[in-house]
Amino acid sequence: MFKERFHFKLVFSYLLVVLISFCIVAFFLDRSLIFFGISLSIFMAFGLGLFVSAQTMKPIRRMIQFVSRFAEGDFSRTIPQDSQDEIGQLAVTLNKMAQDLENKIREIQTKNQHLEAVFFSMIEGVIVVNGAGQVVSINPAIENIFGITKRSVEGRIFLEVIRNNDIFEIIKRVLAKGEFFSSDLSLSYPVKKIFQVNASPIFEKGVVSGCLLVIHDITEIRKLETMRQDFVANVSHELKTPLTSIKGYVETLLDGALEDKDHGRKFLKIVAEHTERLNQLISDLLDLSAIESQEGPLKVTVFDLKALVQKVLSNFQAQIAKKGLDVSNKLPSSLMVNADQGRMEQVLTNLIDNAIKFNKPGGFIMISSKVTENAIEFVIEDAGIGIPPNDVPRIFERFYRVDKARSRELGGTGLGLSIVKHIIEMHHGSVGVESNEGFGSKFWFTFPL
Repeated sequence: MFKERFHFKLVFSYLLVVLISFCIVAFFLDRSLIFFGISLSIFMAFGLGLFVSAQTMKPIRRMIQFVSRFAEGDFSRTIPQDSQDEIGQLAVTLNKMAQDLENKIREIQTKNQHLEAVFFSMIEGVIVVNGAGQVVSINPAIENIFGITKRSVEGRIFLEVIRNNDIFEIIKRVLAKGEFFSSDLSLSYPVKKIFQVNASPIFEKGVVSGCLLVIHDITEIRKLETMRQDFVANVSHELKTPLTSIKGYVETLLDGALEDKDHGRKFLKIVAEHTERLNQLISDLLDLSAIESQEGPLKVTVFDLKALVQKVLSNFQAQIAKKGLDVSNKLPSSLMVNADQGRMEQVLTNLIDNAIKFNKPGGFIMISSKVTENAIEFVIEDAGIGIPPNDVPRIFERFYRVDKARSRELGGTGLGLSIVKHIIEMHHGSVGVESNEGFGSKFWFTFPL
């Protein structure tokens, strides 16, 4: 439409010039003046054509300038509408197109910002790979898992970035078949972890153009599942042992041993011991559960730790005297700490009880402290049987025993040190042990200053 109107203006201009020319020629009937008339007509036609073209092209040039700004993303100004003809309608159309483009660009930018926010805040690792197996993008979770950076991996082949054939085989399978695939992988390189890998194809015009990997680190989940299974197995075993003994002795008593006063009394005494062990085990389990779930706040007060240690030691005087142990409390007088006194008594009772049970006859127990840069460290040292090096890292686990038979013989439940660890951590402290097998152990715990 615009092209036809433009041509119409030019044709009309030329026809007007030709009509004027004929009028001039008719006016100058003298042949000698015909040439002058024709020349004047041509000059007028050229001048009028330039004027019409200039008037027509002026708004078009202005539109070109505005459209160039639109192409650069500048939609702040609109094309003026000076007329109601086709050029004016073209200006309206271009302005509407520019406004629609601006709205679409803003919408796309908003969606991209939302996607980037999700992409970079995901706990799961995300890797985008193109059809050639090159890394397009990764999120911070992948950077943390594999110790790589986004800038150093983009555009590189996946195996150059993460040298693991298992994951790369998943990518190849998805790129080849164009189907979702999920698998659990235990990696030993470049990191030693367990991952759940979900891989989805990326389609472009119906053709697979890439692969999206979502990697879940399930190492801790599997570890917790294993711990739960071990815990159930350990509890079952710990409960079954005394229950089996109680059942056996009760059946023996019912079969007639009850009439034998000497043996009957002995059997009842054993039943009572196993019952007490069951009671202690259940009590420790409930206590550990309450500590782990942090039921109720700590009753924090300021108290004298040395006095509390002396109180705990007085409860073990019979056991200490029986083994002939030399016990020394070297804590400074009036050593005041800010903690839950009841829980701290529980910690000291467990540690001193172990130091007595696993000590050598005539050995020693020494309780001391020292102030470090930002904490107070308390040490309970004994001259006992010590702990083998392989067992030291696991000594604070629930139900873990170095010598299972001896621990049960001494009445331990296998939960004492686990309770100690949880109580100290509730006080924002730390706990540890140093030991040489056959030369005693040194248990320590700290409080932050």
